[in-house]
Amino acid sequence: MEYSRQIVEKVLDEFAKKRQNAVNTAQERKEEMDRICPQLKEIDKALSMTGMKIFSSSLEGKDGLEKRIKALRKESRELLDDKKRILKLMGKPENYLDVNYSCEKCGDTGYIGINMCTCMKKALAKCAYESSGLGEALAEQGFDNFDLSFYSDEKKDGGISPRDNMTYVLSEAKDYVKKFGKPGNSQNLLFVGSTGLGKTHLSTAIAKGVIDKGYDVVYDTMQNIMHIFELSTFPKDESASQDAERYTQSSLLIIDDLGTELKSRFSQNVLYNILNTRIMSGKPMIINTNLDDAKEFQKQYDDRINSRLIGNFRTFKFYGDDIRLKKARKNARKAQK
Repeated sequence: MEYSRQIVEKVLDEFAKKRQNAVNTAQERKEEMDRICPQLKEIDKALSMTGMKIFSSSLEGKDGLEKRIKALRKESRELLDDKKRILKLMGKPENYLDVNYSCEKCGDTGYIGINMCTCMKKALAKCAYESSGLGEALAEQGFDNFDLSFYSDEKKDGGISPRDNMTYVLSEAKDYVKKFGKPGNSQNLLFVGSTGLGKTHLSTAIAKGVIDKGYDVVYDTMQNIMHIFELSTFPKDESASQDAERYTQSSLLIIDDLGTELKSRFSQNVLYNILNTRIMSGKPMIINTNLDDAKEFQKQYDDRINSRLIGNFRTFKFYGDDIRLKKARKNARKAQK
């Protein structure tokens, strides 16, 4: 797993708080019951001496040791039975005074020995979902509901139909997730095409698959990225600086709406630094853009950026009719029935 330091630290802090809360709750209950029923306090005191009694008994020699230990264990069981009986009479469950962790397997440590507990894995994934910037889109846009039927199977000028093209792109996207994290598979993808053709849906589906594999993903629009970098620079903003760091350090960065940001020397430098830093460190990116030909890229960006987009990204062309409009019409028809 390669979740970011921020995600790991946040989850570890949450687990530490859960663990401490469980201990504090048990201690408060014990103090409460000791006040109400002093007999419970005496039982706990006697039980705490069991280990010392067994140790002392072993020092008396081997003769009759087994019998003495058996008697001590019987005494301990009787004390526990008395404790349970008293709690029951007071309307409390048998484990009322125990430290009740949310995960009994790991005791809210997140680990069983040296192995990560399933509860920690789930918590890390949940935190990665929340910090990705995708929100509810992760639940709504996946591979399983990417509907190819919205794409026409009509071939124009002897070319590939939109449906055949998207069948290929969908297959490559699934393969990208399958291979993500393996040595030599830090590919960068460039999704090119007009609005409403599925670029955001497909990149979101990839993000979900990558997060589920144990990696952190940052998904943001180019406009928001520029805004964060502006805050981190003019003036220096510590919170914004940490957000800006995630754009270069996350396992996968997905940039949406490339080309919609205000063109300036500052924006060119920020984009170049993000691209160059991630390429040099082998950290993959996916970029969605409505710019769909070389002239538009050359008009928007300088040679440094274009050379990196051309030389370091696999380009996938999205074409066809606006899928969002088709879905809206379909939903409207359903609503009328």
